[in-house]
Amino acid sequence: MIWIKKLKALLHDPPYKGLAWDNVKYQISINPDCNDHKTFKTFHEKWACDLIKRLFPNENINDNDVKEADRIASSMSRLILKPELGDKNKNKEFEQQINEAASQNKVFIDIFSKKKEDIKTPDYKKVHKLFDELGKLQFNNDEEKAKFIFLFLWRFYPEIFPEIEKHPADLRAPNHSIYDHLVQTSAIVSALPKPAILIFTIGPVQSFISKARKTSDLWAGSYMLSYLTWKSMKALVEDFGPDVIIYPNLYGQPLCDLWLYEKFKNSPINTEEFKELIERCKRNEGELTIANIPNKFVAIIPYDSSNANICENNFKEALKKISKKVSEKVNSQNDGLKEIIKEQLLSHFQVYWAVLPWVVDENDYKPDDVLEDYEKLIGQTPLYYTVKEVIDHRYYKGANVGSAYSLIIELVEKLLGARKSVRDFKYLEQPGEKCHLCGEYEVLNINWEELRNKKPNLVKEGERLCGVCTTKRLFPEIINKILEFQGEIKFPSTSEMASIGEKRRLSKVIKRCFKIEFESFRLKYKTIPTSISVLKLKGDTLYDIDGQWLMVSSYRKDYLEREYNFQNVDEGDLEKMRRFLQENNINPSGYYAILQMDGDNMGKWLRGEFNPKIENVIHDGVKDALIKFSEGDELVKILKILCSPHPTSPSIHQAFSRRLSTFALESVRKIVEEEHYGKLVYAGGDDVLALLPIEDVLNCAKDLQKAFKDVLSPKATMSAGIVIVHHKYPLYLALDEVRDAEKRAKNHYGKNAFCLRFLRHSGEPRECGGSWELIDFINELICKFRTEEISSNFPGKYLEIVESLYGKDSEDLRKILKSELKRVFFRKVKSEEKVKKFFGEMLYWFDKLDPLNFANLLIISNALAKEVRI
Repeated sequence: MIWIKKLKALLHDPPYKGLAWDNVKYQISINPDCNDHKTFKTFHEKWACDLIKRLFPNENINDNDVKEADRIASSMSRLILKPELGDKNKNKEFEQQINEAASQNKVFIDIFSKKKEDIKTPDYKKVHKLFDELGKLQFNNDEEKAKFIFLFLWRFYPEIFPEIEKHPADLRAPNHSIYDHLVQTSAIVSALPKPAILIFTIGPVQSFISKARKTSDLWAGSYMLSYLTWKSMKALVEDFGPDVIIYPNLYGQPLCDLWLYEKFKNSPINTEEFKELIERCKRNEGELTIANIPNKFVAIIPYDSSNANICENNFKEALKKISKKVSEKVNSQNDGLKEIIKEQLLSHFQVYWAVLPWVVDENDYKPDDVLEDYEKLIGQTPLYYTVKEVIDHRYYKGANVGSAYSLIIELVEKLLGARKSVRDFKYLEQPGEKCHLCGEYEVLNINWEELRNKKPNLVKEGERLCGVCTTKRLFPEIINKILEFQGEIKFPSTSEMASIGEKRRLSKVIKRCFKIEFESFRLKYKTIPTSISVLKLKGDTLYDIDGQWLMVSSYRKDYLEREYNFQNVDEGDLEKMRRFLQENNINPSGYYAILQMDGDNMGKWLRGEFNPKIENVIHDGVKDALIKFSEGDELVKILKILCSPHPTSPSIHQAFSRRLSTFALESVRKIVEEEHYGKLVYAGGDDVLALLPIEDVLNCAKDLQKAFKDVLSPKATMSAGIVIVHHKYPLYLALDEVRDAEKRAKNHYGKNAFCLRFLRHSGEPRECGGSWELIDFINELICKFRTEEISSNFPGKYLEIVESLYGKDSEDLRKILKSELKRVFFRKVKSEEKVKKFFGEMLYWFDKLDPLNFANLLIISNALAKEVRI
């Protein structure tokens, strides 16, 4: 009966609960002596009972497990404190004051921005209409019906009634929505009688993703990890519901929506409105192909290690199924080879998990054991003292373990860290030739030339891969079949990304002429791979012609035979294409950009170190009453609690995760692909990896960090590594560079910053970086160099001076370099007056940056000016 119980938990408070206070005020006007809290409770419990009966006429909302789950969920998120008053009249006066203040001035407080808004309440008539329609649905049994309705409401409650996300669960602590509270209660009720936290993680991440020769390898590695994490948690979602996954929040997650669609599509739905909602769960391929599930999840489950074992077994089974499909794709009937692929995959990945129960005795939900364990293992931290004082000043009688949720999370993280320190070692003998891509595992013993003839784009001439890298190479085909996409999954090449600016620059006439010329070439050499460009979104004529075919250097016989297995290439055909490009001045840049961004201090965010003070996210009337009714030492304690950060709760975890998901699914893809002509590789919440044309990468990075702040919190920041690299530069090395640049942005440039590297095809690599405001200056510099308002010789001359003096012990070094900057800058300027103001801005940044960093910035800006095509 788990689903009926979960449905009761989801409905134990009506979505318009706050209206009950209006009825209470009316009752008090009739009878001033009535107990306002009991009256309020009577109203909303009556309304909740009405809702469940509209679905199941013979059911009642009252359920002891639901009441226990509600108490725990309330303690997790509601910090309503109460001083020790002793006197009954004072107790009543205190309670009436906070209830009256909260009901007269109803607000909703955003937990991250502390912004106060008027609450929004769903129209109860519309709610009743929805429940009446759901109640008419016919299923084989009540449990089946309850499961359908629970999943339907979990997914569509906020879409049908968006007001519930601004409708507080409690007007006195209005920092979490009624929806969040209901979902937490339903998650806890399915974990009773002994709830536990599970943290589950898969690795390795960076090394698996970055071992890539092709851009499709890069996408495949990131998406495969995301998909495997989903497959691991799916057993919990099936058995207990998507609400039990606290982080990442699965609401609106495309793979979860696809799972829901399979549940919903054959249901006895008749109304067009319901059908339209269900169709939204199908999601488009663009959304489904974004790797946005991190390699780690947190869940509330019943305390039983078998649940974690099931997740691990599901992970292994998913790998085994993928390995079987890989062996089929390479046309192998060799059972030994199938086993090798499977063993290499299972050996490569590591799964770690930790489960911790909230209580020792399932009949005792007091927080004492958690406090004791935390004090022993971690110590008396500020968080420990805050939680302990909150428990000591509890508003509701009988403190429970819900108040210690933040301590439990930290304890499980500690447990997981200890588990990771005990490395699992499985020796896998690999005596033969090592993989040409990763160098870790033995290459597969197959006929690679025969495979190359059948799949020309799978491997290049002479390339041999292990089971892990072959899986990545074939994964786009495999996942395409699994998710039943309409078309083939394709990823633009590095050459395509480098050519975007040129494609945008060319006239429509030139594009049409080139397309005609190239189609005759492509018709003759049928093994030319088709491509896909982000320009398809813009309806560009050349969207399906890879950018390398706009480059003269691509029309070489030896290159085409080696890379694409071309046969009998006619040199005359190549010369004809080269001549067309040269005569029409088609000359794309050879450079593209890789952008890697990461939220700063995400661990601290998740641990609650950036949470607002408690006083900022409880109702002002509650804070005033606490101060008014407290005296002496107790007042000191109350003031200390109010000034402490709000402990982390499931509400905060869910809100945080939901905002990260909104950023990843709604903001990132739009900014990268629609606004800046890039291609998103992954967007796992605060992690972003994308390929971009050099013309757009700087502005794209700046727009992403702004969107991150807008979606998450004004306090939230991101750092970025940006690498400008030649399209022929080995991708796995470029990925190492961008990962290192992103770390350098955090460690050297001080977080909330970027690090920009230009890896010249020939010449010394250059690096510069700083705060996000610096990007506007770089953009202006590029513009000045392109229009020749500033001499292109100036950066090189100035760098020579800086390098000759840099590092020398001189108090006047900056003065000398500033004087030299002015001399070299103005030496070849056509109009001093025209650039005088800009030079003032240049001096501003000279004063803020390290001299070598500043000189490199000039060099990079000048180099970019020469490569930009639009």
